[in-house]
Amino acid sequence: MRPMTPDPDDDAPCLAPAEPDPARLARWALGFLALGVVLRLVRFLLRYPLWHDEAFIAVNFIDRGFRELALPLDYLQVCPILFLWVERAIVGLLGFNEWSLRLFPTLCAIGGLVLFDRLARRTLPGWGYPIAVGILAVSYSPIRHGNEVKSYATDLLAATALLWLASRWLAEPSRSRWPWALAAVAPAALAGSLTAVFVVGAIGLVTAPVAWRSGRARVWAAFAAFGATSAATFLALFRFHLSTARSEWLRTEYLLPYWADSFPPLADGPLAVSWWLVRIHAGNLLSYPIGGDHGASAASLALVVVGLIALLRTRRWGLAALLVLPFALNLAAAALGRYPYGGEARIAQHLAPSACLLAGLGASRLIERCRSAARAERLRRLAIAGLGLIGLGLLVQQIVWPYHMISAARDREFARWFWPEQARAAKVLCLKADLGLDFEPRQWNTGISASYLCNRAIYDPGFPPAPDPDPDSDSAPDGRARPIRFVLFHVDSYPTPIDSPGFRSWFDAMSARHRFRRIDSYVVNADRGETGWKVGRYWVVEFDPEAREEAAPPPELASRPPASRR
Repeated sequence: MRPMTPDPDDDAPCLAPAEPDPARLARWALGFLALGVVLRLVRFLLRYPLWHDEAFIAVNFIDRGFRELALPLDYLQVCPILFLWVERAIVGLLGFNEWSLRLFPTLCAIGGLVLFDRLARRTLPGWGYPIAVGILAVSYSPIRHGNEVKSYATDLLAATALLWLASRWLAEPSRSRWPWALAAVAPAALAGSLTAVFVVGAIGLVTAPVAWRSGRARVWAAFAAFGATSAATFLALFRFHLSTARSEWLRTEYLLPYWADSFPPLADGPLAVSWWLVRIHAGNLLSYPIGGDHGASAASLALVVVGLIALLRTRRWGLAALLVLPFALNLAAAALGRYPYGGEARIAQHLAPSACLLAGLGASRLIERCRSAARAERLRRLAIAGLGLIGLGLLVQQIVWPYHMISAARDREFARWFWPEQARAAKVLCLKADLGLDFEPRQWNTGISASYLCNRAIYDPGFPPAPDPDPDSDSAPDGRARPIRFVLFHVDSYPTPIDSPGFRSWFDAMSARHRFRRIDSYVVNADRGETGWKVGRYWVVEFDPEAREEAAPPPELASRPPASRR
């Protein structure tokens, strides 16, 4: 019997690891890039229902023009003006629906991923490059929020574009083309992303010494142009978005209370702040590729720290500062109560490129420390397979569960049935959207009333109605006037508008002109375990315009139980 001989690769030391094949690295990066694009496109094509956070922004595109979008937005929203204008242009061309609303964010999400591939290829050595691309490609937050009608995808795209240009300048400090490019791109980035200011500030701090040491007048002039265009744009946008009494009210009444856990507890002392920093960084802020609250992102935090140490040990001070300073500036803004830090990954997409670059580099460095070349290769394959499985799992999840909230899916399902059904035999008008009547104004500042307005605009076959709609202007094919149905929406967490004096006055005025026929109600998400603010009630008040000369006295609505249909 021949004696068994050990595999010479099993215990081969990694004292001088062979340089990885660039073509192999490029193939794996390209594979992850393709997977990331597919994940984003599939989510877009699924046409999942708008949830209320998207509807808060989307509702502003229903009847506002470009000029009106520069005014304070409905539902207490603040959004970058460039994002609003691009969305409005697309809606004007393609109509108001889930696909048109999400087209621009999806393109930004894909563009951000493609640019990140170029950034990682330029800045990360060896296997750090494809691993970093894989991390961003399959991470949940950039995929989910990259398709939403919010500026999260533009946050990531703007940060990635700025970091790529700045990294090119660090690699070629004597060339002026890169600071000139930054001078041109920074205003667009700031106009399209509220959080781009943290990345622009970081680039300014990192590249100021680079410009000074270059000794070239062209580089100084380009850097001065970058600073001037960035400062001018920021000051103009600050005045536009944040220097009004409304913005200060939003900050104190909404931002600080809602995101209270995302602001450092400075008043509680250094120990509390230290624990808060650990908790925040091991939470959703660094959930790449996976993670979450309560320390679920501790492994990602460890990889980021290892990656940062690797940059410092190789004396890549400029790149290290470029990736870390956006975190520091965001943290400073949180300390001043101006912008939350952490809490949810969706509000920190401007930090995703830095986090994924450092995590990819950290994973690569840990694998390289193996004592065995064969074991290191197995770990690389395991890392790549793990990222691939995460991506495939997300693909299955979004196909099986193509919505953020089940309540949003029920809202849309009902709207798809309700509006065509009501319009089939009657003229239908929305009291809020068409006649400007809001008998319970508080429910139109927040909550699912925005989803109601958006779903109505998408699924009502009679939308948009004629300007200044006249209930008597519509008739059936035989010439007879059709019944008029007025829809009154009500969020259950607010008092019913049916009992309000405003509704009573309107009803009395209508009853004097038209014969009242009936009132029905339809309830969505009731008895489903949902909280009151997710339960919507559609009141349908029907009048007969033909019988106005025989109008009977208005009935007592309070004594007439509505017919619950759904």
